Amino acid sequence: MDRLWWNHITKAHKFLEDIVASAAEGKSIILSLPAYVPWRDTLLELVEEQLKLENPKNALDQIYCPKEEVGLFLLNRYCRSERRATYRYGMTYAEFLGKCEDTVLNDRYLWVTDIPQNRFDEWIRFIVEYNKNVVDKTPAVFILETKGEGFANRAGKGMKKLVFDRQIGWYDKFAFCALAAADNRCREYLRPYLAELVATICSEDIELCAACVTRGQEFLEDPAGVIRDIIRSECRSSQENYTFSLSEEEIKTRVWETQLKSVFPVIEKYRSAFIRKHEKAISRALPITSSNGEKITNPQDVEIGTLVYMAGKGDISLDPAGYETLAAFRDARNRLAHLTALALDAVDLLLKKGTSL
Repeated sequence: MDRLWWNHITKAHKFLEDIVASAAEGKSIILSLPAYVPWRDTLLELVEEQLKLENPKNALDQIYCPKEEVGLFLLNRYCRSERRATYRYGMTYAEFLGKCEDTVLNDRYLWVTDIPQNRFDEWIRFIVEYNKNVVDKTPAVFILETKGEGFANRAGKGMKKLVFDRQIGWYDKFAFCALAAADNRCREYLRPYLAELVATICSEDIELCAACVTRGQEFLEDPAGVIRDIIRSECRSSQENYTFSLSEEEIKTRVWETQLKSVFPVIEKYRSAFIRKHEKAISRALPITSSNGEKITNPQDVEIGTLVYMAGKGDISLDPAGYETLAAFRDARNRLAHLTALALDAVDLLLKKGTSL
């Protein structure tokens, strides 16, 4: 699932490529990721692989924000003792390291994580001053990972800002669910509904989407129960516990919203197809007056409840199975129109019938 997300979802892959392209051009980056970035370690791994292809001599180091001053930490970590001994007070560490040509810092991409809010400006100031002092050499490239989008807006001169939530939207998350659902064992005609349902309920957390899609039929039957079980028994790729903020009532509302998008059009498609098939019989029963007093003369304007009424009194000839199906579509439409979600067996029946329309 991790490679599916980062390699096959267009905007997610573009986000990855933007990191690589900016770093390969020598631009330091402020990288704003969500609290639960999907498969962060895979992102780091893929960035490292592609940067190796772009620039084989450079290495990617992941470092955690040190307690020491930024420049002092980098001086001690990336300069030999002989070179460190040439540092003189009065020159900033950024200036010294920017001008220093014989340090492995020049061959590094540094991905920095866990930067406290009160240290972020320190890193930005260091990078800006460091870059001003780089002459005739390949500079170190800094990738500052942050969870706060506001920090990205404070990027210094010559720095690139990349914000996950600005580049990747709900449709990208739905596309992921659709691709993931394509391999699920649930019935083929239910897979688009599964993708829509998972994306509608869980799109704030792509890894949770993946876990729910994997449960397939079980998730369709009981979304809230499956989410509770995942939270209880599974961890995300970072080994953190899953969290989920929606109540069961909010989940029910999202189930209804999904059915309104996925099932309601099938009901209308069925009504239209039914009218075309029985148009002569319906036309003979017209004109009629609707429940709101409107005179109906066009068969295509007849509502599905009226079609059930016509079939019941013999205006439309149907066998028992045909009448039962028509009534099931009527009942489903009425439930959805009254803000009530359908049971899975009803959804299954409607979507299965919809494949033959």
